[in-house]
Amino acid sequence: MKWKTLHHPDISLPIIKRKAGQELITLLAGTAGLLLSGGKSVIYSKCYPNNQAFLASLKRLRKQGLVTVTKQNGSMPEIKLSPSAITGLPPYYTPEKFWSKRWNKWWYILIFDVPEKDRSYRDTLRRFLKQLRCGCLQRSVWVTPADIRPDYDDLNRAAAIESVAFLFESKTVLGFGDQSVVREAWDFDQIGRIQDLYIQTAEENLARLKNTNPSDEEVLELLRTDNQAYTQAMLLDPLLPRELHPEGYNGEAVFKAHSTLCQKAVKQFK
Repeated sequence: MKWKTLHHPDISLPIIKRKAGQELITLLAGTAGLLLSGGKSVIYSKCYPNNQAFLASLKRLRKQGLVTVTKQNGSMPEIKLSPSAITGLPPYYTPEKFWSKRWNKWWYILIFDVPEKDRSYRDTLRRFLKQLRCGCLQRSVWVTPADIRPDYDDLNRAAAIESVAFLFESKTVLGFGDQSVVREAWDFDQIGRIQDLYIQTAEENLARLKNTNPSDEEVLELLRTDNQAYTQAMLLDPLLPRELHPEGYNGEAVFKAHSTLCQKAVKQFK
């Protein structure tokens, strides 16, 4: 079975690489658990070099409290994520809690001035702000509707950021309306192109899944392919509260397509 992959010559997508244990965690996040009797052999044949490596990784993940193994009806073992593992997932695996969050109508604006000789510090700071899903108004002016004061305080304790930066609260940004801020700070044109492409890819793979009888190995390959594609589609998404979603935003449609495909795929395991 040849599944459709997420690719477009005009879109430069990040390459997502994960260790086998991390991949198992994110696969479980999308499928809400895999039956070992149906999925174990294909999981370790695709994600691990052998069964021994799979069992060793599973043991480590259980020891870390990230996965649990239970039996259904006295015989059907199942791997599931623990609550602590769910909490530690990338935010786009639980996007609803961000979309549904009520906005307090304040923007948080961080402005910094780091000398060229401290470029490494500046680049690290920018990566940190991206991880917080902040938007960039200018290279040294970043904004978010999320209250990042605790993160700022942690960063100050760890790296003395107050020596080069200031964090402000503001009801407006540069006199712009809220939607103008959103459009200026985040590249929703690029985000939209990637997300539209993901939806098309997921719909085509879902149609192929319905119209064929794939093997377990092919089903797992679909789950892995879709898992990486979903990450690419959501990696740049700031997951803003719904009232700040720009016109034409398709993040919620992406999450729905991903969830539907995962649910349908898991049911195909023999």
